[in-house]
Amino acid sequence: MPEESIERVRAQFGRSASDYAESAFFAGGEDLHYLLELTRPEEHWNALDVATGAGHTALAFASRVHSVIATDVTREMLAETEVLARRKGLTNLKTRVADACDLPFPGNAFDLVTCRLGAHHFHDFRAAMEGCARVLRPGGVLGFADNITVEDARGAEYHNTIDRLRDPSHGRVLPLDELRTRIEAAGFVVEATKTLTKEFEFHRWADRQRVSRGNKRKLLDLFRTVPPELEPLFSPRWTEGTLYFSLWEVVLAARVPADS
Repeated sequence: MPEESIERVRAQFGRSASDYAESAFFAGGEDLHYLLELTRPEEHWNALDVATGAGHTALAFASRVHSVIATDVTREMLAETEVLARRKGLTNLKTRVADACDLPFPGNAFDLVTCRLGAHHFHDFRAAMEGCARVLRPGGVLGFADNITVEDARGAEYHNTIDRLRDPSHGRVLPLDELRTRIEAAGFVVEATKTLTKEFEFHRWADRQRVSRGNKRKLLDLFRTVPPELEPLFSPRWTEGTLYFSLWEVVLAARVPADS
């Protein structure tokens, strides 16, 4: 099952790697700003970016730390990361193919691990978080950002149904309380959180994942019948012939205890 999950991710994101490389949303965004602010990177740190995608998070941190290794399961994404690093003249960033749930690094190897908008694809969230804790030195920092859903179980499952139809490699987006509990269970102490609301136009959101015309129709039908529990999150609204909606995201900083 893990290998099947990884292959779905590779198939889904390999074909859209250039779209993510060119995306202003991933290159910047309020969440990246807060990720930098909450983790407070230092110049002597060695950092690891897990599930880097096209590398925008790794690139943002590379100018603030000693070194960054950007990892992903999708080679096409890492190729885009390398192109962007060369364009920016960054010489302290390296890439490596790696499964976030089985990190191929020794313990206590990094001062900082970042993971932005990738965790909802992980086939084993617990293994991924425990791996992040293992490779961090005592006192090391995790900078984490991902979409979150409502606490209501029915609403959360409806949300995940939408995400899976748009992106077959999607795993599960979690409610904030469950997400925080799972991160703490992996050995972290959560020190700061920031929740954000993001706005999307339907077709740009769907086209980034190459959604077929038929599945677009199905997705629009799902948005038209969003259950009341999800209304505060999605807030779907039709304007000028298209759908606009919202998503929630959390950015958090957590630390491995210094005496661990």
